[in-house]
Amino acid sequence: MTHSPNLPQSCPHASVPRGRPYGAESRWLRSENPGRRLLMLLAAALAMLGSHQAACAQKSIPQTDVPGVLKLRLLDTPQPDYGAAVPQRISGHVRVANNGVTTPAANVSVTDGYSVVTTDAQGAYAIAPSESAVFVYITRPAGHDIVGNWYKPLAANVDFTLQPAAESEEEFVFVHLTDAHISSNPRSLLGLSSFVRELNSMQPRPRFVVNSGDLLDLHKALISRPASGHASFRNYVGIMNHLKMPCYNVAGDHTDSSYRLDQFPRGDHRCGKPMYWEYLGPHFYSFEYGAIHFVSVDFGYHLGQRQIVVNGKELEYPTNQVQPLHVKWLRQDMANRTSGRFVITTSEFDLEAHCPNFLEMARQHDIRMQLVGDIHVVTSKARTVPYSVGGALAGCWWNPRTHQLCPDLSPQGYTIYHVRGDRLQSFYKGLGQRVAIVSHRIGSAWRGATTLQAHLVQPRPEESLEYSLNGQDWTKMREIGRPFYRALYQATIQTNDLPDGLRTISIRNPADGEVRSQPVVVANGSGTGKYTTDASLAFTVATPTQWTTARAPSGQAEVLINDRVIGRLDPGKHKSYTLRVPAATLRDVNLLTFRFASADDGMTLTSPALTYDKTTYRDPRDVAIREIKAAHWGPAAIDWGGYIAGNASPPDETPFDRRQNVFCLILNSEE
Repeated sequence: MTHSPNLPQSCPHASVPRGRPYGAESRWLRSENPGRRLLMLLAAALAMLGSHQAACAQKSIPQTDVPGVLKLRLLDTPQPDYGAAVPQRISGHVRVANNGVTTPAANVSVTDGYSVVTTDAQGAYAIAPSESAVFVYITRPAGHDIVGNWYKPLAANVDFTLQPAAESEEEFVFVHLTDAHISSNPRSLLGLSSFVRELNSMQPRPRFVVNSGDLLDLHKALISRPASGHASFRNYVGIMNHLKMPCYNVAGDHTDSSYRLDQFPRGDHRCGKPMYWEYLGPHFYSFEYGAIHFVSVDFGYHLGQRQIVVNGKELEYPTNQVQPLHVKWLRQDMANRTSGRFVITTSEFDLEAHCPNFLEMARQHDIRMQLVGDIHVVTSKARTVPYSVGGALAGCWWNPRTHQLCPDLSPQGYTIYHVRGDRLQSFYKGLGQRVAIVSHRIGSAWRGATTLQAHLVQPRPEESLEYSLNGQDWTKMREIGRPFYRALYQATIQTNDLPDGLRTISIRNPADGEVRSQPVVVANGSGTGKYTTDASLAFTVATPTQWTTARAPSGQAEVLINDRVIGRLDPGKHKSYTLRVPAATLRDVNLLTFRFASADDGMTLTSPALTYDKTTYRDPRDVAIREIKAAHWGPAAIDWGGYIAGNASPPDETPFDRRQNVFCLILNSEE
């Protein structure tokens, strides 16, 4: 899941403790939270955000016995001919068949995965394949579909046929899926089946799916048995073959298998890949759609160079760096893209960190975006070559105590993209969820007149949304727009009429009864003069970490409680702070913020804790994140990472680091 090269937690469910029940009142929660109601509100809201897959039995049972799981649809696929000699030369033609007329297809890229050639005016090509090659294949040109298989076993003569695409590619929708982690776990099979059904029912239907890695849940150190790999691949392809649109997969470390290790041992750049080839084909390839040239990149290699001790045992983990022979292929592939096409890469994570000379290639070949996964959060990076992380379809299949939530509290789900020309828009959709609050995160501060927005995906006639602050009285929301695939609704809530403290906001589609709820914090400054003793605020700035870039403010920075300065931070220093909060400053809800002298400054900090009258209080979102981290990785994980305040970049978000500029510290005794 995580991509740090030195972390045994990079396979969290295999290498660290699996945690404890989500609802358990652990020692750390009892000592740090003043009341039970806060936890009950958070637990209830998170449970509503989580998917119904958590209700599946934990035990592993045959997929055919799980209600709702699609029957496996297994198709014949081209297979490597492992025993055959690699031809010295492969030649052939690429042709377009249209209404019984066949014409040559010029300038189509043909590759063996190591070098790229293009067809001439007669549609002919010739390539001298690498000794490491197992397939010859083509890049789908925009405006055309490939008839039959897009990849084929090596032979002296290999031809391909295209046909004109049935629909215009000037405007279209596609889906970015990532981190499905399919195994024999019934929750994963039910979830993937639900995903397929959802996409097949959408109108207009997405044109294709891009899955950016961790398709399966095999062990990264190649210790899963081949039989387990075959079962997982069969489950994945057998369910995904029900999709009514193509799926372009990215190989990753959780799809690598111990299958054929005798033929492709550690140290061979092909180690771990044969099972992927047999089920899904080449692991470096490209395709074009509309104005975009998509490139799939696999940066995991089992070269025997990276040893990690997990549970007292030294294991060989993949070297997460694109090797020179594939850097060469990547350059050739993009250099031969159709004129006028820009590039989007798909990979397990940021190629800026995992591909040599990536920034140079990006400038040369107009790489505008990366679709990535791996870290199971919904986030993005805007600088240099931007990336978008698509959350995780899995959430955390293997651990029902997380309620199928990602570590950032996003529901398990996927991202939907709308493309018009060279412009892209997107939104994240929870699996099985059509209703979502889009204006506020969990635990956000509400003051004065607050504008609430929510959307309804694929709205049907006569459907609408309404909201409630108590779960009983519902108020209709006003529709304000129809962005692609959604209806957007809005309401203004006068929070001055509400008591300060933690509340639950609920959104409902009355037509089908779907309700989505989350905690928010009303913070209008009540409780002035109520508190008679000082409090203390503690946190640490720029703690060294392997997950993100530790950072202290570069210039002057002030710490504020309820808009009053209570301290200043030392520029450029890793330092722990304990600051006095005068009693006169305290309110029922205390808003912690930071003010930086420069608009582009910022810092990393640990979870801030306010201690009053011997009790420690934390931000509600922080409480929820700590609980989910403990469920994912065990009790020690509650203090992994922290927060990113300000606008500095880097640092970037990770499974353990969230951006947040306002923290709500609630003293209200009723809460």
